[in-house]
Amino acid sequence: MARNYGSAKLKNHISNNAPGTLGAMGKLFDVSADDFNKAVLGDQTVITSIADMARLSDTAKANLPKALEAYRKIIETTGDVNQAYAELVQLTQKHGTQTLKAINSSKQGELRFKNEMSEMQAEHVNATTAEATRHAQRSSLIQIAGATADLMAIAKYEADLIRASNKLPDAQDAASRAYETAVTGALWAQGSEAKTDRIPKPNYSRTAGISRVGQWFRNFMGI
Repeated sequence: MARNYGSAKLKNHISNNAPGTLGAMGKLFDVSADDFNKAVLGDQTVITSIADMARLSDTAKANLPKALEAYRKIIETTGDVNQAYAELVQLTQKHGTQTLKAINSSKQGELRFKNEMSEMQAEHVNATTAEATRHAQRSSLIQIAGATADLMAIAKYEADLIRASNKLPDAQDAASRAYETAVTGALWAQGSEAKTDRIPKPNYSRTAGISRVGQWFRNFMGI
């Protein structure tokens, strides 16, 4: 309840002399000279509002240093973290292409190495098989020469084997035919006295030989 002071007044000399400053006070700090005057004269509504602002100011003033320090840390740390991430991005962009090129180059080199090893293995198997075939042929001819005096049969057998060596898949068939020719020739030449059991029947199957040679090659190369 407002009190009654009759016509009593307190002379305010400042309001009329610094109206701009007092107006700026209201805009800047949300407090007015008019409210100040009302509070001084006991206006309870205005006093309550100003008191609440004062209590809020006390709370803010007590928490302000810690709140400011906390915000300072948050802002500074956020800046540092984002700067660090920016550096990581730049490093990745700078060295990422180089690293990917190195990886791809290594993969291509590995594939080429494996292919070359496979090619070397195949070449070695073929060379070894061809030599084994040649050796078997010559050994068979030597044994046949001691088993029969039919030189024509031997010559034909040798010619058939030479032709067969140029086409290995047909070597077994050619060798079998040559063997039969040699046996027949020996029988014609010596009859019952022909020792056909001394004429070896050649076998030029590649499968087992290739397998053994291939395994030897892998063991030797350590692959």
